[in-house]
Amino acid sequence: MDWQQIESNWAQFKSIIKHDWDKLTDTHLDEIAGRRNYLVRKIQSIYGLSQAEVDTQLTEWQENQINIDGHFYQSKPFLLNEAAR
Repeated sequence: MDWQQIESNWAQFKSIIKHDWDKLTDTHLDEIAGRRNYLVRKIQSIYGLSQAEVDTQLTEWQENQINIDGHFYQSKPFLLNEAAR
């Protein structure tokens, strides 16, 4: 998923990000306001990781975000009609 989509829908992504990086607070996420470089620096600071480590984590996380019918998921949700196949 393109980061611009994440930034444009930041309110929806805050809870997903908070789930994966649980040391981030609502205040942190409000300050970050969808800006990827701010998020990288905040994760670096809180978790003591290098920029390269955070970039890798965030890129993998970003690639796993899926937009289905205007809802965002970390992976494709289980659909009953697919289970029957």
